[in-house]
Amino acid sequence: MQYDAIILAGGESSNDLKKIAPYDNEALIIIGNYPMIYFVYHTLRSSSQIKNIVISGPVEAIKAILPRDERLIYVNGGQNAIESFAHAAKALEEKGISSKVLIMPTDIPFITVEAIEDFLKRCEASDDDFYYPVTRKEINEKKFPGVKRTYVRLQEGTVTGGNLFLIRSAVIEKSLEMGLKLVERRKNPLAMAGLFGFSLVLKYIFGRLSINMVEKRFYKVLGIKGKGIISPYAEIGVDVDKPSDLELAQDKLGSICFAK
Repeated sequence: MQYDAIILAGGESSNDLKKIAPYDNEALIIIGNYPMIYFVYHTLRSSSQIKNIVISGPVEAIKAILPRDERLIYVNGGQNAIESFAHAAKALEEKGISSKVLIMPTDIPFITVEAIEDFLKRCEASDDDFYYPVTRKEINEKKFPGVKRTYVRLQEGTVTGGNLFLIRSAVIEKSLEMGLKLVERRKNPLAMAGLFGFSLVLKYIFGRLSINMVEKRFYKVLGIKGKGIISPYAEIGVDVDKPSDLELAQDKLGSICFAK
């Protein structure tokens, strides 16, 4: 099965990142020989499961970076990640959008083809509207020791949220408002649980919350069938949003040279 993909590339660099990488936009930060967005684009384009790629962000700056690609679409970013997503989805609709769309930010340069295709394969095992990956703490710490992440204790284990998701194109418009709230609260587990009711907050506090409980509440609140995917790939959960992350990226990816 093939999917269209969206890269959200409008995010501004944090003040701490700007101190060591003077770029206003995360996508343009140089890692080794390439801007950060190049790693994400190259990985997506290397997958046979990805058709069109839409990049929502500073169009002219990114066009000057990436190679010519007839299946690459550029749109200007919005005021926030959800507006940028809406702009990209509209561009895909005009071209003929796939039944489900893969969305990811530009600040996950560690992402690999294997991680993406494993996630998509796990998603294909069920017929849901929205898929969101998590990775176990032990997987993250083995692959990226010392990297600080926000972890949540669930019945399935201690996990951290991923930085990509898959959504059925038919529910995109319906889910935009909730999507903005989720993005704003993504690094605060209590605030995230609070979106779906006090009972989930209590279950989280006392360690009784499960992925299945969240899925059921998600459907009750939104009428959208959500599915939590446990991924064995730490690359899905590690992003670059602080100096220590960028230093790690320079160490791990700085020597890479992509074939032209």
